[in-house]
Amino acid sequence: MRIVVTGAGGGLGRAFVARIPGHHEVHAFDHAAVDIGDHDAVRRLVEPLAPDAIVNCAAFTQVDANETDPARAARDNALGPQHLALAARACGAALLHVSTDYVFDGGKGAPYDELDEPAPISVYGRAKLAGERHVATLCPAHLIMRVGYVYGGGGDYLSRAVRTLADGGEAGGLTDRVGTPTFVGHVADRLLPLLLARRWGTYHLASPEPATWFEVLNRVKALVDLPGEVRPQTTEELGLPAPRPAYSALASVYLPHFPSVTAVPGLDEGLAAFVATLDALP
Repeated sequence: MRIVVTGAGGGLGRAFVARIPGHHEVHAFDHAAVDIGDHDAVRRLVEPLAPDAIVNCAAFTQVDANETDPARAARDNALGPQHLALAARACGAALLHVSTDYVFDGGKGAPYDELDEPAPISVYGRAKLAGERHVATLCPAHLIMRVGYVYGGGGDYLSRAVRTLADGGEAGGLTDRVGTPTFVGHVADRLLPLLLARRWGTYHLASPEPATWFEVLNRVKALVDLPGEVRPQTTEELGLPAPRPAYSALASVYLPHFPSVTAVPGLDEGLAAFVATLDALP
């Protein structure tokens, strides 16, 4: 299979590319190589490669920056996926697009599955939902993979907080927002099997255990001798520009029916895998 990967410089993109077996032909591009918000650049780069599949890990993921720069949010998170969907359709490729738990408003109070209706409350969430809809409308052979609270890529919240704790500093962990923290390697492990299954649609890919970041940080401290202290925080005291869902944990009612895709491990196994990579984090 000939695979084009966009956003290959990010944590999930790097993890995915590292896990693709050598018998596949991989063309991996970071943002410097291709800006998916540039329609002509996407078409010039992707179509001559004639890929069998495109995997899009590229996104403008800074939630507060999306709120203050809605034009860039629309360009990168809505139009970017549209451009990739058009390129995929033009060359007959499948498109796997990574989306987010922030397409939900958090009001359910229980994990969201694929049957729940999105209702984003931030610019980021609205732009990502628009990107999903472009992909679903324009590219019949598509997979939309919603993930959330992904950690272990190096630039994510948990990786930064653990570095702070390792240096003896204090790290704040939110106590009033719940998601499904999921190790980046466990997400990356499942992307190619999902593509090869060719069962197109929208799916949730997450660890089965909802938790707050405060809980997660304390569990990491229990696994590793980190000298720093974990301080409880609330969303209100941070005063962030963008609203976030208070409860955006994900669950899947579909993936258990995929025999080729194993269940995502629980939080303890994910954190153990994360701790084993700490020395190698960028």
